[in-house]
Amino acid sequence: MIKFSITKFYYGTNAKVFDLNNASLIIKLVNYRIKRLFPSSSIIVPFENWTCSEIHPFIHLHADNVKDKITYLECLKKLYYPRLKKHTYAMGIQARNKSRSINIYSKSDEIEFRADNKPSSISFQDLSINNIENVIRFEYQLKKHSVKYHFKNNRKVKDVLRKDFCQNILLSVIEDIGLDNSFLYKQEVINRIKKEFSKIKARNLIEFVIDFNKKPEDFINAKYPKKTQTNYLRILKEKNINYVFLPNKVSKKIDFTNFEEPTKSTLQFSLFKILLIIALLKFCNIPQKKYYIKPVALTSVFTAEAYYYEDGGG
Repeated sequence: MIKFSITKFYYGTNAKVFDLNNASLIIKLVNYRIKRLFPSSSIIVPFENWTCSEIHPFIHLHADNVKDKITYLECLKKLYYPRLKKHTYAMGIQARNKSRSINIYSKSDEIEFRADNKPSSISFQDLSINNIENVIRFEYQLKKHSVKYHFKNNRKVKDVLRKDFCQNILLSVIEDIGLDNSFLYKQEVINRIKKEFSKIKARNLIEFVIDFNKKPEDFINAKYPKKTQTNYLRILKEKNINYVFLPNKVSKKIDFTNFEEPTKSTLQFSLFKILLIIALLKFCNIPQKKYYIKPVALTSVFTAEAYYYEDGGG
């Protein structure tokens, strides 16, 4: 049995996303390692024909800044995760049962936590990675029973290590928890409900949505029977309305169905805008002030999450 992280194996860190269009390269590298470990054995079948018993596909969601990242994490904590038990933490969330688990967390805080509490698990590549401060990791763990149940005989490595296969798995769970419908602002949600439903039904749904977003779970369970909650959530989902609304203004809304990494041209354009602003400031001859910035050591806001202990921070 081989259990490994492709991104750690290839990059030395799992803080980067590997493009599964290049999966053949990973298969070749693993086959090479196997031959080196067992040079005299000819009965070991090629790695691409091994049966896969566990899959952990993930994507990185890019918020515009740290404030937006925290806002989105708070929204994700409020979502309903069907057939899974939800656990919320300072900078992450886990929803799981015995056969599958959804892990959503701030990747930079996870690395910081491991650096503080388990330094041996940190690589040089982990510490040298750039541009992950605003990254939210969305990981879906399918364990042996779930993989066998859903995919039966289509579990060979060559079948599983495909971009479309993993994206379809992620898209399915994203739709299941309603993330294919974007988070909207409170007034946008209210307007959508008023447009889709009759006056009385809209009034009841709006009251429920406001309570769901602003009241503690105990209050909601006392006011609304579980059957009513399930019914309201189903009705809203059928109309493609996300019942969790953004509590704060965000610079850019996240599309959870967009799995593409930010392009270099986008980053270059952002850099161009920064340079343009600097040029304008110089042109306007705005007096510049010098500031002394005192370095301070910040404690981690990340807590010891269940998923960290479960899979080694992977």
